[in-house]
Amino acid sequence: MRELGDRGVVMVNVYSELCHQAGDVRDMQDIMRDYYLDRPFFDELLGLFQERTMAETKAVMEAGVEWVFANCYYNSISAGWSPAIFEEVFVPHITAQVDLVHSYGGYVDYYDDGNLSRSMGLIAGCGVDVLETCTPPPMCDFDLQEAKATIGEKVTLKGYVDLLYVVKRGTPEMVEQTVAEAMEIAKPGGGFIIGSSDSFREGTPPENMHAYFQSC
Repeated sequence: MRELGDRGVVMVNVYSELCHQAGDVRDMQDIMRDYYLDRPFFDELLGLFQERTMAETKAVMEAGVEWVFANCYYNSISAGWSPAIFEEVFVPHITAQVDLVHSYGGYVDYYDDGNLSRSMGLIAGCGVDVLETCTPPPMCDFDLQEAKATIGEKVTLKGYVDLLYVVKRGTPEMVEQTVAEAMEIAKPGGGFIIGSSDSFREGTPPENMHAYFQSC
């Protein structure tokens, strides 16, 4: 943070109760079946790792962290959870973590690189400060214009530029057009951070990367 000053933001990754925690200890398909076949076990398993997530969050906040990167892609609708289960099970967990971070004066960047059309309102309602990766079709289902209109006053949107079909497999002209469209839709009024739909991949043409940063 001292090195970057106001030139950037340092985030500390804290995994959700599922991400590389319960979801790695037990197969995700089995956990999903547990919800229906053995609900007490399901609640106990997720509760155990939620306690760990909260303890880790508290520890980093007490160490002076300002931004928590809430890594939650195992919780995604794309992982197979229904919106109803997401709202029942995960929304209280997300809200608890957000409230804890905010109690220390910090911020939460919520990471879900999957479909968000059916969960973005629920996530925004948890009080997260930033929602990413806002990936549009064909990879996912995010409608930037709809999101800006419905949750744009509650949460900062981050991402949108498709790392595969636009930046890796596209052309510099396609990259420039995508960035321009995103800015036109979401930049007015603030609350938008242009970004990619995940980390840029090996094999991405240098000219496309250059076009991305120049366009941004």
